[in-house]
Amino acid sequence: MILVQEALIEARGAETGNGLSSVGTKNNTVNNCSKANNSLNAIALFSGGGGLDLGFSAAGFNIRISCDIDAFSCKTLELNSGKRPFYNHAKAMQADITKISANDLLEKANLKKESVDLLIGGPPCQAFSIFGQRKGLNDPRGNLVWDYLRILQEIQPTAFVFENVAGLKSIHNGSLYDEILNSLELGGLYTVSAHSYQLANFGIPQFRDRIFFIGTKTGKLVPIMNSTHGNSDCANVPYRTASEALRQLPEPGKSSDIPNHSGRKHSQRIIDRYHGLEFGERDPNTRINKLHPERPSYTIIVGSDKGGGKGHVHPFSPREVTPRESARMQTFPDWWEFYGTGRHVIRQVGNAVPPLFAAQLAEHVKMHVFNAKRKRSYDELIEILGLDYLQD
Repeated sequence: MILVQEALIEARGAETGNGLSSVGTKNNTVNNCSKANNSLNAIALFSGGGGLDLGFSAAGFNIRISCDIDAFSCKTLELNSGKRPFYNHAKAMQADITKISANDLLEKANLKKESVDLLIGGPPCQAFSIFGQRKGLNDPRGNLVWDYLRILQEIQPTAFVFENVAGLKSIHNGSLYDEILNSLELGGLYTVSAHSYQLANFGIPQFRDRIFFIGTKTGKLVPIMNSTHGNSDCANVPYRTASEALRQLPEPGKSSDIPNHSGRKHSQRIIDRYHGLEFGERDPNTRINKLHPERPSYTIIVGSDKGGGKGHVHPFSPREVTPRESARMQTFPDWWEFYGTGRHVIRQVGNAVPPLFAAQLAEHVKMHVFNAKRKRSYDELIEILGLDYLQD
């Protein structure tokens, strides 16, 4: 399989005007990674609705260019630029990654590749998700993994973060996971750490499993983050709950000035059925669950290519949650507006990495890769992002 993927990367590089370059050996190291107090330049791939971009920006990274094929997502990234001091640099590039080169990205970002500190991104995860059909590399979206790798090889930043669903570890009996892990090393140029996280264990009011590969040129592995919330041995703070995420929100409708806070209209039959559900019970027809107010939300999902995903059933109102309420479970601040309507919004929300977790991960990367002296705390990041609904 390695030879097949190398051929694909090389072919894509030839198509976009960049061939493969020498990737060095395992002894390659970075002479100076002490840039944590200065501007750290990042390039974001597969940005979607902006979860990783927003979180890493809150932690002080300068996202010089964000790339996504979806026009609605790119509009979202630009729509929110300037709303907060730390997020005033958004430049979105709508493009099919299979048809662009690293040079295209660098030109748009006005960067030389030597100035790129970090590459972040999560190739579309539906091909690997337990909620999808798990086609893996048989799904065209699965092959976008190798385009991330191609861009990584062309730029060779100081470090990278590659995000995907936990299902990546089991598809093709684990061979795909091993192949990606080995390929991301680029022949020894990067030392790669891979960690799986249940995001609810980090103060996200939603159960969501994700895996993160972090590669560095320092020769050092990045340690796993210790859980801070929930029932683990390391955690001493309760889970954040669905009711906490939903507090201070008015009922949806035209009178609300909060963006993306309007929902589906239900027939009386559906309203009656939702009203009769117990907390945590699944509706037999729509196959969505009623949220338990004292537990984190179930995973926010996207749905199929034929339509957007549905939210869960609100714990106190007999209706499905609005895109804004789903965005709250994902820890997007209310000032962050998603461009589009209906399925365009819920797909951006459902595909995202929760910004609050992304910010915690970014602080971890700053400390262990770029020699930052301290991490901002969970509460500090809540304040920076403007997550008033999670402030105690």
